[in-house]
Amino acid sequence: MPVETLLINGPRGGGKSTVAQLVAREVLQRPAHYLRIEAASDQHTNVVLSVEPASGQPCPWASEHLVKYTADRVFETVPEALRKVRRLERRAFAILEADADPALRHAFPYDYRIFVMPAPADVHTVFRTPRAAAIALQEVMQDTAAFASEIFGLFETESLEDSVGVEYYPPVADREGRREVERLEITEAQIRQFLRSPLGGEIASRIQLQPPYHAMVESDVVLINTGVGGETDALGECLARIEKLLARVRQDTRRHSVLYWGDIFSRDDPTCSKLLRRLKALFAL
Repeated sequence: MPVETLLINGPRGGGKSTVAQLVAREVLQRPAHYLRIEAASDQHTNVVLSVEPASGQPCPWASEHLVKYTADRVFETVPEALRKVRRLERRAFAILEADADPALRHAFPYDYRIFVMPAPADVHTVFRTPRAAAIALQEVMQDTAAFASEIFGLFETESLEDSVGVEYYPPVADREGRREVERLEITEAQIRQFLRSPLGGEIASRIQLQPPYHAMVESDVVLINTGVGGETDALGECLARIEKLLARVRQDTRRHSVLYWGDIFSRDDPTCSKLLRRLKALFAL
């Protein structure tokens, strides 16, 4: 039987470790295995290390591991870490804690996901400006146009050929050196048609978010921790936009709430009890 997995991720300093311990101590009915996953600073280390708990400190974990990974081998390293947990316990529950990283989000088919973030000081900490979102959408469409034409028939096939509908821009600097950039000419009518499609609507919604916050869209629970940053002026507007975004993208909305906000460090905050009930329902406990 495979290891059950919970990924807790989000920007640094949001309270992910606190949420992990809350799950281990007050939600699960068995000891969990904890894996702290960090990008390798040397860009080449991929290793799974056992960690001894601090002496004299109560430990909620059945085992602790530190996982160092690189983006090109994360798809090998995370499963390797979970195999190590499985050798310790065949029917284990593993809590993986990590910072926001697109490569890590898709490195394994996690059973559950929780996104934890601090209360934003500014709405644009979480959301792109309209201009930045429009630029990002244009860039995404360049990569998506051929796929969209093939699957959804959203673009004229002829416009994707080398001889028609392709514009060559002057050489630009990139990591591989200076080269020509090939881009499709996409008309406003094609953009509108694309955005009316299921794929276009999905991309347009997600593209509003700043990259470190993309994972909230696919998470089972999104937690805004006001214990970091406090009740900011931007919180109300940010909550409204996140709720609208999640409602648009997550058309398979579960019976339970997805978005929570409050001081996760305070047991007196009603968010804690609501969150615990939601997590017990999520894990079917």
